Amino acid sequence: MPTPTLCHEFKLDLSARLHAMRRQETTHYTCPDYLASDWQASLSGTPQNDTVADLPGANAGGGASSASSSEINEMWREKICEWCYQVVDHFDFNREIVSVAMSYLDRYLATRSVNRRIFQLAAMTALYLAIKLYEPGKIRMSSLIDLSRGYFLEDHIVTMEDSVLQSLGWHVHPPTPYSFVREMINLLPVQITPRDRHDTNELARFLTELSVCDYWFVTKKPSSIALASLINALELQGEPKIPCSFKIQLLQQLGSCGSDIIYDEEVITCYERLRDMYIAGGYSPINSSPEQPQQGRVATVSPTGHLEQMQVEVGESAGSCD
Repeated sequence: MPTPTLCHEFKLDLSARLHAMRRQETTHYTCPDYLASDWQASLSGTPQNDTVADLPGANAGGGASSASSSEINEMWREKICEWCYQVVDHFDFNREIVSVAMSYLDRYLATRSVNRRIFQLAAMTALYLAIKLYEPGKIRMSSLIDLSRGYFLEDHIVTMEDSVLQSLGWHVHPPTPYSFVREMINLLPVQITPRDRHDTNELARFLTELSVCDYWFVTKKPSSIALASLINALELQGEPKIPCSFKIQLLQQLGSCGSDIIYDEEVITCYERLRDMYIAGGYSPINSSPEQPQQGRVATVSPTGHLEQMQVEVGESAGSCD
């Protein structure tokens, strides 16, 4: 009996979407290794064409233009990313919003040197902007300000929002790793059961969320992260739940769609990094049975915890927001 295949029209549509998203990720939505010392050096003294430098506290601790990668580092980015996840969980928003917000933040930080206070303001503004675009009408600015315990005022966010949009050239719809997963998972063989397809999707989603928190993935293409996540999700569930042939058929279908992603060596490095993170984190494959809780989210706590911790560390160097 021949193996059922996807209809030709569907594959053409999917191929077109993948090609469009791949084009986006290599043009407007790329991001350099902006924390690298040479990149930070290139930003030193860069004139800013907006009013962010006039914000209260912008020049605290030596000024935004004198800040360096020693001030803003990978750990700070990880903390603010986790805080963003806590906020979207608090409001029960789509978690993909964090991936969008971090794309805004990373690309913005690649255009200028900032101190810690402006970094926090940019992160909060990026999250607010992503929520406005992807969860319209579901949050007021005052609600987000409340979560910061009044650390920033509405005027701060309004000014920063204009600065972010100008710096991004209004490119505010990045293809996220999970948006690629949503497309690629349609290429799994039709023999996979609905439950196994669901579990594969949730595990791949979880892995993409892990990647958002890790600065190492900033310079990697979302499509590479997506395919690496999907392959890991299939393998981690193991035989006989997910036969090895399913992974092979997925790659064959991607190739038949004309996608060159299967030849991208970046997928391999992303695959290895995600697998290492998954093992180091002590996670286990999704199990939807009542006996075991379903895994699929980065652990979170208070929606204000990390920002408060960062405020303490900034201390007097940040000054008063009033």
